Amino acid sequence: MIKKFLNNLLDFIYPNRCIFCEEVMPINEKDGICKYCYMEIDFIINDNEPRLSVFSYDDITRFSILRLKYYNKKYYAKIFGKMMYNKLRKINIQHYDYIVYVPMHKKKKKKRGYDQAELIADELAKLSNIPIEKDNLIRIKNTLPQSKVAFKDREKNVKDVFKVLNPQKFENKNILLIDDIYTTGNTLNYCAKELKKANANIICYFTLAKVVHKKYINL
Repeated sequence: MIKKFLNNLLDFIYPNRCIFCEEVMPINEKDGICKYCYMEIDFIINDNEPRLSVFSYDDITRFSILRLKYYNKKYYAKIFGKMMYNKLRKINIQHYDYIVYVPMHKKKKKKRGYDQAELIADELAKLSNIPIEKDNLIRIKNTLPQSKVAFKDREKNVKDVFKVLNPQKFENKNILLIDDIYTTGNTLNYCAKELKKANANIICYFTLAKVVHKKYINL
């Protein structure tokens, strides 16, 4: 009874808000997404391995991801990770040996205080029981964010940026490569290139959101 009272009190003081529209949700709704936003989200349902994404990158999803990345809404990662896990459950996840995420440069991570792709990958690893391999795929150059680079220069911006420190760790392994947004695919492609150099086997790109409308390419 006391625990229930305290939980209700916390819900009253810190109301549960939808991670997409930020409106207060009923106390009994705990998934982090209100029913109205759930109906508005463009879930991607017709994709297949080795390219998977949960939903389209548009206005409703864009601002939520930006709040995670730049406004310290780290708890969003838990909800996003669960959404990715729900998608992953629809395929055979047992053949993946590692979860690996697109890494942020150490200087940028220190400045921000966290890496949003790492937070999402952590949650996905916890739910799926697939081991997460950290600090083996690293970013060796502190480049501009892709969103700040002209479309024609984006491939060059991430070329020769990543490196695998211990190739033996990934040899003959099947890897889920995690990132928050799939735009041009350049970042994931160059990460995958380094994983292939380490003789990784299957590499599946798995992103939270995917740009499917051209007007969001430069956002």
